[in-house]
Amino acid sequence: MNPETNPHDDFGPILDGISIPDTVVLPPEVVMLLPWMSLAELKVVIAAVARLMQVGGAEPITLSEFEIMTGLDRKSVLDGIERAVKRGLLISYSIGRDAQEQEIVVFDVYPRFQKQQGGQE
Repeated sequence: MNPETNPHDDFGPILDGISIPDTVVLPPEVVMLLPWMSLAELKVVIAAVARLMQVGGAEPITLSEFEIMTGLDRKSVLDGIERAVKRGLLISYSIGRDAQEQEIVVFDVYPRFQKQQGGQE
């Protein structure tokens, strides 16, 4: 990264290029859907895929983590997740309740093989 970049600048960091991975990490379905995806939807899907591709990262994502990873506010994250779930790209599920008895919901990529096993395709 460029050391002269102000970390508090709204533009964000300036890089000296990007690393080209040895494998494709962005599912082709996402690229095909680009004309119909909102920016919030695209950001949450990319964040979920990035989490899945991390070593040891096959863990679901919370709303707060989506906010941090995408830079979106809570409403935009929720809008993006709603569209991605409706489109069949993400799944949501409850993992219990917190101390205030509020349901804890997490999100994950919805792999195609899960749809086939469930008989939905």
